[in-house]
Amino acid sequence: MQQVTRVTIALPSDLWENIKHAVPAGKRSGLVVQALENELRRRKRAVLFENLRKHQKIMFDKYGELPESATEIEQMRQERDDEQSSLH
Repeated sequence: MQQVTRVTIALPSDLWENIKHAVPAGKRSGLVVQALENELRRRKRAVLFENLRKHQKIMFDKYGELPESATEIEQMRQERDDEQSSLH
């Protein structure tokens, strides 16, 4: 069983009223847990995305504009197909 820590949080009154009307009493903590987990995942993705953007800029500054990988893959497939057809 997962260890639980009780905390006290302050919510705007209207938000709390909406929660009380929409979520049964035994399910409110679960709603808060789910919302916090979702927000933490979103923030982690935002950090990872920003790191990716920084890396892309470094790569662009170093190598300039590169062809799209889909184009390169298509060319490689075409070369492979050409080689295979010439073997027959």
